[in-house]
Amino acid sequence: MIPLLPDRDGDCTANLRLALKNAGGEDVAIDLERVPYLSSQALTELARFRRQHRDDRIVLQRPNALVLRTLHI
Repeated sequence: MIPLLPDRDGDCTANLRLALKNAGGEDVAIDLERVPYLSSQALTELARFRRQHRDDRIVLQRPNALVLRTLHI
């Protein structure tokens, strides 16, 4: 499980990019408990990982209501 931590501004893109860089070849679980929102750049990182690792699942755990709504859109 990857505990995702946002930066001072609440953005998690840089940390997500680093975490996903070392992942692959297996399912990835990402803990979103401390993430206040997902920026378009963070969504791009998730989409990029998914395209590159089609056989791996991404499990997003404990998203707050705003993150969940963003993912549904």
